[in-house]
Amino acid sequence: MFAPANQSAFNLTLDGVASDLKVYSFKGAEALSQPYCFDLELVGEQPDLDLESLLHRPVYLGFDDQDRGVHGLVHRVAQGDSGRRLTRYQISLVPQLAYLKHSSHQRIFQHLTVSQIVAQVLVGQGIQSDCFEFRLSGAYPEREYCVQFGETDLAFIQRLCAELGIHYHFQHSTERHLLVFGDDQTVFAQAEQPTPYSPGSGMVADTPAIKRFTVQLETRTTAVNLRDYDLRKPRLALESTVSDEHVPRLEEQGYPGCFSDRAHGKYLAQRGLERHRSDYRIAHGSGDETALLSGRFLQLSGHPREDWNDLWLVTHITHEGQQPQVLEEAVTESAGGDLRQGYRNEFRAAPWDVIFRPAMPPPSRRSIAGYQNAVVTGPEGSEIHCDEYGRVKVQMAWDRNGAHNDHSSCWLRVTSGWAHDRYGAVLIPRVGMEVLVGFVNGDMDMPVVVGCLPNAATPVPLDLPADKTRSIFRSQSSPGGGGYNELRIEDRQGAEEIYLRAQRDWTQEVLHDHRVNAGRAIQMGAGQSVVIDAGASVTIQAGGHSISISAAGIFSSTPIKLAGAAVPLMAGPSQTLLAPLSRVQVSSFKRSAPFCEECERCRNGQCEIA
Repeated sequence: MFAPANQSAFNLTLDGVASDLKVYSFKGAEALSQPYCFDLELVGEQPDLDLESLLHRPVYLGFDDQDRGVHGLVHRVAQGDSGRRLTRYQISLVPQLAYLKHSSHQRIFQHLTVSQIVAQVLVGQGIQSDCFEFRLSGAYPEREYCVQFGETDLAFIQRLCAELGIHYHFQHSTERHLLVFGDDQTVFAQAEQPTPYSPGSGMVADTPAIKRFTVQLETRTTAVNLRDYDLRKPRLALESTVSDEHVPRLEEQGYPGCFSDRAHGKYLAQRGLERHRSDYRIAHGSGDETALLSGRFLQLSGHPREDWNDLWLVTHITHEGQQPQVLEEAVTESAGGDLRQGYRNEFRAAPWDVIFRPAMPPPSRRSIAGYQNAVVTGPEGSEIHCDEYGRVKVQMAWDRNGAHNDHSSCWLRVTSGWAHDRYGAVLIPRVGMEVLVGFVNGDMDMPVVVGCLPNAATPVPLDLPADKTRSIFRSQSSPGGGGYNELRIEDRQGAEEIYLRAQRDWTQEVLHDHRVNAGRAIQMGAGQSVVIDAGASVTIQAGGHSISISAAGIFSSTPIKLAGAAVPLMAGPSQTLLAPLSRVQVSSFKRSAPFCEECERCRNGQCEIA
């Protein structure tokens, strides 16, 4: 065992491990909205600790005897050199949140707030609900559609929080660490007591003090302008601008702003400006106050510049400590030549009244390059599922949580070759079709259908490559199938053809003239009847002769011949009349006084058809 004279200032509590491990040195870094990490070098009398059993165990590193320190999990463990009695070990201590950088998912969240999404991710990774808290001052709207694609769970959480200006920090005790999410300064712990400013004099101070404290100002963005577009209100200019009094005016323009109403746009622009201004004035300092942690306020006192004797929020801090007295034998070379004993830190801090906002991650975190495959979905049994804008829902190929129904995605707009006010082209992808999905501005939360793709299960309506000279548009009767409409174009040399098929009815509407010209022949056939209906007249011409039908009667340019014999068109009752004349036709004939050259009685108005 270690001798009493070698009692240490730093203490280590490793749950479930019966050992006499002592802290020789440590170094760690913390920052708001970032997981912390501490590297510890330990010494112990056991040369054969089970390293595997140490991984993932809860551990508490105490900076002093007043329960000031950090709690976490053993993320890494290693064994170093062994001396005559002591063996060196190294461990890394991190929060449970840091484990999320080792897991990534491709999934979709719908109709959830950011806090609900974050909570779902945390619980899914084993972080119990009593290990994190949301202390948010504002209400946040639901996100209709939110995608995690190729991001680690940690990066995904940090991106969602940064987009809304939500920060997080950790609160420590000997038993656990609590993850706290907030959106203002009230969630940060107050200073236990003022810490005096005592510039380094080479003497060891009796009480913890700030040895160095400097403040710097740096140019930052002074205005934020956001714009967006809403298909439901396409003519509405969605734009919000927020600025402060600083000069010069340095404006950041953002599109898309991720908002659909101006009030929310104003809110996001304000958060964006606060993010830029959060490090406009920053203090840098160092000292040996063990109570300083990121997410805590420092109450500075004793500085000759009175306006600096105020509350400062610690945003970043590095901790370092060493106690060579735990070694009972010569220090090996790995200990280095610096044997400074005790605790010390370096930190950055912001004025208490400057709202902290986390930095935005690179745009690549949210973007998707290229296109992705998906299948159109809908309610069970449906063949076509769309909304008033012709949008459809899809199941992404990578989504293992989707149920292939009308809840598999948000509504996706469908690109068209032509679209305007009540005119254009509409082709609605049907349930089961494979489609190609693109993303507006590369934003994974803004998918659109850019086209359809055939596959082995849904092949093209041609026998390829045999029919490679054909182009075709074929639909399918719905519901139930069994029929189709089709337009087919054959371009094979010598067999060129345009084929048009209607499964049931074919209606043409021509508001002026309709002309059909054929180089050889026109053939019409009907299973039951052919009706040619004209409001004024019908004329049939062939071989330089014609037959006209109008309200005035039926006229032929030459006598009609049956079996080679001339037959007058207006002859008496005979088999040439296929149907009896109506009273209207008879009256018309009388008024027009038509007569046949071979019927003398017609000259006297005594035709037998009367």
